[in-house]
Amino acid sequence: MSEKIIVANKGPVRAEFAFWVGQYMDKFYDALENKELIGNKCPKCGDVFVPPRKYCGKCNEKIDFDKNWVALPNTGTLQNYTITHYKVNDRSSRKVKKPQILGMVQIEGSNTAIIYRLLNIVPEELRIGMKFKIEWGEKTKGDPSDIKGFVKI
Repeated sequence: MSEKIIVANKGPVRAEFAFWVGQYMDKFYDALENKELIGNKCPKCGDVFVPPRKYCGKCNEKIDFDKNWVALPNTGTLQNYTITHYKVNDRSSRKVKKPQILGMVQIEGSNTAIIYRLLNIVPEELRIGMKFKIEWGEKTKGDPSDIKGFVKI
């Protein structure tokens, strides 16, 4: 029987790693980097998904990667919202001074909604069905933070 050596270190550990989100999301993030929004369309039922997916959530049909892509506008309709006093873009649960408003916005031409902060609006102005548009970050890099949030139209 061989001896096992166990080493213990105290202190912070830095773990740098990269991961791949898959070809569908990779294409989606490439579009975000160019301040464009894309989804994909089910060839069977016609539903359009943002973000894109490999299988339709409605009819379970496979959506081929090489076709069925749809360019979408930067506008959508507010489906639901919530107001929170906690940070949502950080893994911590620290309170924020000014409440954040998160909105579920269905992009025009799609059958799904995405959730981002609603910017430059007070809770009293909010109404389900309001129209919003994407506010892009100044320097895009191909990830979800390229969208700063949504502003009312």
